[in-house]
Amino acid sequence: MEIPPPVLPPIAQKPAPLPLAKRPFAFQAALASVLAPAIAFGLGIVVNIGMGDQLPPLAHIIVGSLSIVLILLGFIFGIIALFGVRHYGKKRILGRSIAGICINGVLIALMVISIPMYKRMAERAKEIQQQKSEQQQPSP
Repeated sequence: MEIPPPVLPPIAQKPAPLPLAKRPFAFQAALASVLAPAIAFGLGIVVNIGMGDQLPPLAHIIVGSLSIVLILLGFIFGIIALFGVRHYGKKRILGRSIAGICINGVLIALMVISIPMYKRMAERAKEIQQQKSEQQQPSP
């Protein structure tokens, strides 16, 4: 009597992993619109508060300029994302893009409003510097 060989269950094969679904640009732009001001503020906090006196003044100027560029790009990406709503639908695009436009728009408006104040501060600083230099010069 021959014993038949044992029947083994078939080996479960894992299907090949699917490629990651690339999200549409409108979705990515809406997300970037919301994240841009957060990144700008985080960068400003780390550099100005965390590293304060350790960095040269040029580093603060570069970080400030980079923050302005991030906020402007966030506003632009929010507008671009709105154009994708018609093609990709409202889900996860419309709300983020509107939030990004509002947040970045308010920050841009505050920047524009503050320009005259900074000009007056610079003029006042020049006046004070001139007064100090006149006081230090000896009178003949």
